[in-house]
Amino acid sequence: MIEALINYLGNGNPQLFRELKGRLKPRNILLTSALSLLGQFILFISFQAQLPTRYDAVQNLTNRYCTGTTKYDLPGCLADGFGNAIINWQLWSWDVFTWLNIIVSFGLLAAGSYLLINDLATEQRRDTLNFIRLSPQSPQSILLGKMLGVPALLYVAVVLALPLHFWMGLNAKIHVMEIISFDAVVIGASFLYYSAALIFGLVGSWLGGFQPWLGSGALLGYLIFTKQTFTSNFPTNNPVNFFGLLNPYFLMPYFDIEIDRKFSFAIPNFKSFSWFIFSIGESFITTAVFAVAVYFIGAYFFWQSLQRCFRDPNVTMLSKKQSYLLTAVFNLIILGCADWRELIFDGPSRSYSYVLQENIGLLMILNLGLFLYLIAAIIPGRQTLQDWARYRHITQPKELGKTSLTDDLIWGEKSPGILAIAINAIMSVTCLSCFALISQVSIEDKMNTWMALLFAGSLAVIYAALTQLILFMKNEQRQLWAAGVLMSVIILPPIFLGIFFNRPDNYPVVWLFSIAAPLIALSSSRSGDGLPLAYFLAILGHFAIATFLISQLTRKLKKAGESATKALLAGTESAIS
Repeated sequence: MIEALINYLGNGNPQLFRELKGRLKPRNILLTSALSLLGQFILFISFQAQLPTRYDAVQNLTNRYCTGTTKYDLPGCLADGFGNAIINWQLWSWDVFTWLNIIVSFGLLAAGSYLLINDLATEQRRDTLNFIRLSPQSPQSILLGKMLGVPALLYVAVVLALPLHFWMGLNAKIHVMEIISFDAVVIGASFLYYSAALIFGLVGSWLGGFQPWLGSGALLGYLIFTKQTFTSNFPTNNPVNFFGLLNPYFLMPYFDIEIDRKFSFAIPNFKSFSWFIFSIGESFITTAVFAVAVYFIGAYFFWQSLQRCFRDPNVTMLSKKQSYLLTAVFNLIILGCADWRELIFDGPSRSYSYVLQENIGLLMILNLGLFLYLIAAIIPGRQTLQDWARYRHITQPKELGKTSLTDDLIWGEKSPGILAIAINAIMSVTCLSCFALISQVSIEDKMNTWMALLFAGSLAVIYAALTQLILFMKNEQRQLWAAGVLMSVIILPPIFLGIFFNRPDNYPVVWLFSIAAPLIALSSSRSGDGLPLAYFLAILGHFAIATFLISQLTRKLKKAGESATKALLAGTESAIS
């Protein structure tokens, strides 16, 4: 039966057939099934051991699953007519349901990402990926076959956990549609993160054997970090909600033990969540639909990168046009998560200064993640730049002049990506500046915000220019050098400044040359006599650094173009003679 199913699926997707046939062998299926059932049994028994006993009821002890009056934050145990403890089975079922969901969703995302990255790394190491590229299948078919086939055994383990999942959910009095909606969220998150894993597997081969561990470890670390950080105090109507949307843990049906121990059909973490003026968090279904929509928007851009990188490993992950669209859509989504109700629609308040600083600071942090991705996605490598410098000198009509060069830098596939990063930065800064402009805060707070955004935009251009310059080196490990230098420039200066100049107020000029510059400008008071001068000197310094890096890159590009042209002309003359 399994063989017939595999053959049926393989007729539509040969790559899926190849992956399933290599993995869904009887021994592998039996081992996976045994491990899944054993894990469920251990989880069930561990929660069974936490139930109150007859002794707890007789001694009137406390237990999370008892039903008496609360003592020391736990309910006391009551006995029924037979002396057994009365158990809150609804709460117990919800706890089992919750931990099963955490284990399954986190394991599905992290382990599946590891398998996909490791599979692509193995294919590249064995030189079989180029053979797959030569097949008549489309890139979408091949990559979808990878996504569905490589974690196939993981899917078997998850399917075997569904009966316990539904049983515990229904016993916790969670509506079946709520359970199905959460399952859809997990599927959508898997599609998003698996797409990202495929990209990382294609473009991160220079990391060697560390690549799958880094990708899956970073994802698992993010899921655990956000769960531990935001569980106790998850803010509403705040850009932090975007981090919560990317973690399925925060989108689980929630059992509120404080409200008559009845299940609340709104998600407490998102019950006040609004996107612009739309109250998304009023219903579990609308919140889940919104999260899945965000997942598929992100996956759309990842698949644009996948199709480009799969066809040609030397091409950039995104075209410059696609990067502008990504920046616009990303800022639209995260701006909707900001606190529009308090900052714009409600009356003015003294606390608005802090609210604006918090919202703009978080929005800039989210944009930092976007620009790190854009730098990796649209900055071309050495060979691409060499070809661009060589053929542009030969084929570029002189009468088009600077206009053609500008168009090429803005839209060209092989031209340096610094101007494109600058345009993306201008788009992000403009969106955040407009949000600050219409916020009901003082003009001083708005000026601080605009100064912070100016520093953020200039830093993005500097990081892009530095990365482009390093990627043009002749070193064989230039990708590793670019990543290492960029992370060092971002992380190390605040550490050193914190050791030797631990008060930014006393040394503002020094601190304004680090990644902390936007946050310092955002939260500083403009009453200091030397602060405007510090801003002026720092802006001049940022401009000087960016100009120096761009001039160095321009000089190297001209030299590479002239050398290539001379070599080509010399070869042509020798061939004629």
